[in-house]
Amino acid sequence: MERAISAKEINNIKDLSMSRRAEFINYYLPAILAVAGAFIMLFIRIEVGQKFISDVALMMLALACYVLAALFQLTNLYAASRMAELISFFSAILGVFFNFSSWLVRWVNLYEFEIAQLRASGNAETPWIFRYIPFSNLYDLSLAFAFGAGLATILIARRKNLRILTVFSLPLAAIILTLARFIGGEYTNLMPILDSYWRPIHVGVASLSYGVALVCFAVAVAYLIKDNVKIEAMAIWAGAFALGVFASISKFSVFTEFVYRIGIFLPNSPKPLLTPFRLEIPYVGPLLVASGVLSLGMIASFLSYLYRGNEKARKIGYWMLSGSILTVTLAIAVLVYGVKITDNVGARLEAQLAQNPNGYVTAGRALAEKQQLSAQEFSRITPLQFEQMGRQFLQANKSAMYLSLNTNPVELSGLIMVLVALGFVALFSFRTEQLRERLPSLDVLDGLMYKTACLAFAGLAMLLITGAIWANESWGRPWGFDSKETGALVAWLTYAAFLHARISRGWTGRASAYFAIIGFLLVVFTYLGVSYLLPGLHSYA
Repeated sequence: MERAISAKEINNIKDLSMSRRAEFINYYLPAILAVAGAFIMLFIRIEVGQKFISDVALMMLALACYVLAALFQLTNLYAASRMAELISFFSAILGVFFNFSSWLVRWVNLYEFEIAQLRASGNAETPWIFRYIPFSNLYDLSLAFAFGAGLATILIARRKNLRILTVFSLPLAAIILTLARFIGGEYTNLMPILDSYWRPIHVGVASLSYGVALVCFAVAVAYLIKDNVKIEAMAIWAGAFALGVFASISKFSVFTEFVYRIGIFLPNSPKPLLTPFRLEIPYVGPLLVASGVLSLGMIASFLSYLYRGNEKARKIGYWMLSGSILTVTLAIAVLVYGVKITDNVGARLEAQLAQNPNGYVTAGRALAEKQQLSAQEFSRITPLQFEQMGRQFLQANKSAMYLSLNTNPVELSGLIMVLVALGFVALFSFRTEQLRERLPSLDVLDGLMYKTACLAFAGLAMLLITGAIWANESWGRPWGFDSKETGALVAWLTYAAFLHARISRGWTGRASAYFAIIGFLLVVFTYLGVSYLLPGLHSYA
């Protein structure tokens, strides 16, 4: 016979159910509050109007909160403090709140901007509200990318033993918002052919997937540190990254000519026009070369230590690491200062080109490429004609030319990423064992890495599917092997390989961590590289 359930057992079941419900609410409450607060800011913006705080200002507040959260958690890492831990956690929540608020307020601003344009042209049409969802350029995507990373971070950080991971993830979210700051928040008129309800679905999924991939990357780095991977080995990879950045920026002129040149703008509406000329900023090139040489020496020294056990080489390597950090910091400072104080840009450019007239030819070629000439027409243009085109353009526009840090945000963000990478290596070399003790266990990190990789894999799969549907609706074909499409596919296949190797071959631990790092690097290339390095239909984003 079945035993009747007693009243006490029923109460125990109810208590357990309520406890689990309370735990669930408590776990998700920070994220819920951040998102709900952002919607409240949206309603206030609608009521107050354009007098309300701008979306760019809200983005800067989010950036400050992310940096503050990482710094306080870093303080807690080396000098345990309950106060520092709480400040870090609530700063992260505020960062997500301001981040999402910025995106929502920008939605309203875009709506009002385009409505004003329509009314000014005598058009009484009011397009559907989803047309204005801010997913039309890289600035918008960066806001959403950072929000996805911040949201995933605070969901993880709700567990006290995982809050330390904010040290790894939030600086990356801050770099993304820094990139957005340099890109500039100008409003972009969306091409009519791209006006589809699939756009917010596709780009929204992409942004959140990128954010989860970022957190997966952060967990992978933490895993490698916990698993006793030598900091010197990480320094080698950071140095290689630095060399790659230095070699590729400024049209490859840093290591070939020992100079750094920045792009030049012309005033234009709604977005400034980037000219085909670049102006040298004094001292930046030599400083970057010095940093590159020091990074190369650091790599050689640490290789000697790792493979020969040379302790003297290890000490030299850390001295070179410090020197590389110092010189790249000076290079960034001199670059920013040089851009701010440089005037008479046209005259300075003329003086520079007087010493290197080939710059006119390069500029003329770039101008001709924008004229949509046929291959035969382009081939008929002589170098002298290219030079004349460049000279004419300069003479017509030199008085209006100016410099801005927004010229190529990828270059400046790349330099900042180099500084952060080298800085974190130096930081983690300090009391490394204490850092390892404070990190969660390998099993916890491995499990979290697996979960976030699964989410990134699913998100990237949805990105490809929704992108194909949107492309078919807009362009009449679901796939065109565009550079961004291909990059997203390769990133998705990397996460697929991660999961396949883990499930079928039992690859866990370091192997999974390396897969996660490679996958995120491919995501970053898809996010940035396509827009600034590779031509294609997605260059607008």
